[in-house]
Amino acid sequence: MKNKFIIILLVLILKLNFYSLVASDEFIFEVTDIEILENGNLYKGNNRGKIKTNKQIEITSDNFEYFKEANLLKSYGNAQLTDVVNNITINAQKIFYNKNEEKIYTIGKTLINVSNKYTVSGNDLTLLKNEMILLSNRATTIKDNYSNNYKLDKFQYYIDQEILKGEKIQVDSNNKDKYFFEYGVLDLKENKFLSKDISAKLDKAIYGNDENDPRIYAVSGYGDKLNIFYEKAVFTSCKKTDKCPPWKITSKKIKHDKVKKQIIYKDAWLQIYDFPVIYFPKFFHPDPSVKRQSGFLTPALGSSTSTGDSIYLPYFYALSENKDLTVKPRLFSNKKLILQNEYRQKTKNSYTIADFSIAKGHDSDIDDKGDSRTHFFSNTKIDLLLSDFQSSVLDINFEKASNDNYLKLFNLESSPLVKNTDLLESIIRLDLEHQEYDLSTYIARYETLNGKNSDRYQYILPSYDFSKNFIMEKLDGSFNFNSYGSNTQRDTNVVTSIFSNDLNYNSNNIFFDNGVKSNFEIQFKNINAVGKNDTQYKDTLQSEILSSYIYNVSLPLEKKNQKYLNTLEPKLSFRASPHEMKDTSTLDGRINIDNIFSSNRTGTFESGESLTLGFNFKNEKVNIKKEISEIEEYFNLKLATSFRLKQQNKISHQSTLNNKQSNIFGGLNFYPTNNLSLSYDFSLTDNLNELQYSSLVANFNYNQFSTKFDFIEERGVIGQTNLIQNSSKYAFNKENSLTFNTRKNRRTNLTEFYDLVYEYKNDCLVAALNYNKNYYNDSDIKPVEELFFTVTIVPLTSFSPDKLLK
Repeated sequence: MKNKFIIILLVLILKLNFYSLVASDEFIFEVTDIEILENGNLYKGNNRGKIKTNKQIEITSDNFEYFKEANLLKSYGNAQLTDVVNNITINAQKIFYNKNEEKIYTIGKTLINVSNKYTVSGNDLTLLKNEMILLSNRATTIKDNYSNNYKLDKFQYYIDQEILKGEKIQVDSNNKDKYFFEYGVLDLKENKFLSKDISAKLDKAIYGNDENDPRIYAVSGYGDKLNIFYEKAVFTSCKKTDKCPPWKITSKKIKHDKVKKQIIYKDAWLQIYDFPVIYFPKFFHPDPSVKRQSGFLTPALGSSTSTGDSIYLPYFYALSENKDLTVKPRLFSNKKLILQNEYRQKTKNSYTIADFSIAKGHDSDIDDKGDSRTHFFSNTKIDLLLSDFQSSVLDINFEKASNDNYLKLFNLESSPLVKNTDLLESIIRLDLEHQEYDLSTYIARYETLNGKNSDRYQYILPSYDFSKNFIMEKLDGSFNFNSYGSNTQRDTNVVTSIFSNDLNYNSNNIFFDNGVKSNFEIQFKNINAVGKNDTQYKDTLQSEILSSYIYNVSLPLEKKNQKYLNTLEPKLSFRASPHEMKDTSTLDGRINIDNIFSSNRTGTFESGESLTLGFNFKNEKVNIKKEISEIEEYFNLKLATSFRLKQQNKISHQSTLNNKQSNIFGGLNFYPTNNLSLSYDFSLTDNLNELQYSSLVANFNYNQFSTKFDFIEERGVIGQTNLIQNSSKYAFNKENSLTFNTRKNRRTNLTEFYDLVYEYKNDCLVAALNYNKNYYNDSDIKPVEELFFTVTIVPLTSFSPDKLLK
């Protein structure tokens, strides 16, 4: 009998260890180890297993406890619950399943996957299976398959309807925008929402300033995938602080049209420091995602004594994916009108931009009433994609203005194409870059504004420049071959045709045992030229071969101690050319300490022999920080002069290299402190009696104050200039500053201009009080003395009310 009992017990143990156990009508245990306690009311498992229900719920965990009377299952230790029917998976350390109430809840960190659409992460979540509601009173994050994140302090999610209700909701969209709702209802399936106390934090980079914090606040909001509406809303882009923003727009309603990609305002006020300034019944601008969209751009108000008060209303029109037009009308109070336009077109291999305008109603003098002015500038760059070249670019540029002062008068240099208001350049250029050589050729027309009608044009038909570098193995150095030429017509009937070939050899540096460094250059030039009505070239072909020989020697010396590093480099350059040169005596040939040792210092070969002597001295401070030596510039001085065996009157007299001894050229830089720097360049006659050129630049800064003085004086053959200029600035703090600029012509004893500006500036608002006086005067542009106030609202507009003319 005893043996029979043991056999029955063994069979029962084997069944519990290797087969499923039906503990009730609700749960099926697929386990390897189970313990039944409390008269069959408590089932405990400590060896990982799986529990199923008749409603397709599967629970896997390391441990579990089943309370039969309460019909409650507690799973803990890497627990996972899967609702096979509804495609829901719950992972947590502890999962409770109340079968009678069909309530599942977790304790601790929980991760839930819903239908492979949403990932829910949080703590202490509850799933009501009968209602299919997922909820929590703890902070939770829900992420969808489109990288949208929903962060909620508390929420209820209706799984079947995909409706999310919550408090203190933050929505991070798949772009960089963020939305905050105090309370909201979100239809994730239809992409709709309804909320109160809504704020939108837009991408910081949308206006190109990382200090900006563009944002919208509203009492309530609603929307879908097509539109978002903000009720009683406020917009600003100013940096977020505890104070009120410098500017904001308050609006009865703001609509974000996602189809048209526009933000539309209704009944809006522009406020500056909470003070209403401008009312807009309705206006719109592109939303931050738009790169190109038709619409009005930043408007502006302005005033000038030459042109009067004006309003500027630009409009951008996107013609197609690769074409657009900006219409920029400016209407003046004295009935003047200027209509300026910019046209842009981009193709796979080319880019074209054109800037053109017409002005009506301009009066420059008694005989010129209500006249019109025009300009047309265009530039096209075409990548020819020639297979034999690394680069092949055709550049076509055209510039024309109907009046000499038109570009200056209407401030058209603001155009991306208007780079010079005194010279117009029309040119067709081809640039080819080959692995072995470079070739550039062009035809051009230059028009000097304010010049005589007969002499204002210069034509180049054509010009070319070919260059090639090569090395010969048996020679220590490099060769450069350069061929260039042009046919030029100027001053109406002066024609010059030049064709030149240059071959230059530059040796490598040679170092001797005593520290001397040397190198030499050999230059050959073949010039072919013919001229008509030209003072330099005859009307019959002239051909000549020229050569020049240059030998350079220097002795770099260095002395270093713990505090200073001193370097001294005496150097000389001997050059000779046995050929007669063309007369360049009247041409500009400015020489200074920076180019006197250059092999092409006058732009031509200098006949005869010359010797250039000079030295460079530099004193630098040595600062040792953390065992690392840092070199700080302190003082340097350069001096040089040139000697010639015979006076050569065909060399530019302005250079003074035509004399047996040229001027003494020098330059000095001194940095005594971190707050002060001095730079001085000069040209001194050989007898030391006259400074023919002096240029002094002094910079001083201390705390919030900085000032710069520029002085330049030219005498004798160098020129006739005497100017002094000052620029000063005092920054009261980070936002407030006072700047002053002036320049005086000491030859005429006339101050050319004054500029005094008080400016308040932060990340989104610039306000300035400006006093300006200048003495420019001609038939169109008059002397001006003005006091005016300007406000720039970043990034919306610039505003300048009527200037107070003195």
